[in-house]
Amino acid sequence: MDEGEGGRRALDFDEKNFLFEWLVENNKTLTRKNKELLVENLKLRSRVEELEKISFIDPTTGLYNRWYLQPRLVEEFSRARRREFPLSCLFIDIDGFKAVNERHGHFVGDRVLRDMAQLLRGHCRKEDVLIRFGGDEFVLLLSSSGRRAARAAAERIRGRIGAHAFVGEGAPLTLSVSIGVSTLEKQHVASSGDPWELVWSADGAMHLARQKGPGRIHWLDCRGNREKAGCGERAAS
Repeated sequence: MDEGEGGRRALDFDEKNFLFEWLVENNKTLTRKNKELLVENLKLRSRVEELEKISFIDPTTGLYNRWYLQPRLVEEFSRARRREFPLSCLFIDIDGFKAVNERHGHFVGDRVLRDMAQLLRGHCRKEDVLIRFGGDEFVLLLSSSGRRAARAAAERIRGRIGAHAFVGEGAPLTLSVSIGVSTLEKQHVASSGDPWELVWSADGAMHLARQKGPGRIHWLDCRGNREKAGCGERAAS
């Protein structure tokens, strides 16, 4: 074998061929391992997304649960601040739901909850957020909606549910809902410190509606100001 420049031994043909084949095989091995790692990462990512979805989904209704509300509430507030849009919340409670469970059993009660979720979905735009908050309570975040739009949405929901025949044991069930409406107008979004203020205001409005009887709507803004107009407290027809 000849000495190369500077005294280094030059590789002969066989050695060069061996080195080339080794590099090719080594590259194949690395490529295969990288592919295996990519597949494992994709499987892991899919599993994480599946677990996140399970943790955020209510198994009875298929709606998002209250754990999903926290990140979406922050996201909606951030979007409202950037675009200077109002934000409203409806807090919806099924009147007399405890009596449904006691009289007809939890199987019928769960079916009522699923039907209720389906009815509420029908009133949601793609940008709205519908949550089963817990028990027989639902929260609906209305993106880019001021007081008038939120009140109109509450009226439509109340009318639709009141006219619906829920399946019970034997005769159909007629139910009503108490709805609390809260609005954060666009001029107040930037100064609001706690996104949950919107939800708790709607919750408070819902309790005030229930005090007036079943099938009522009541409105509060995030600063605790009650609506003076009596039309917000009309009984459902």
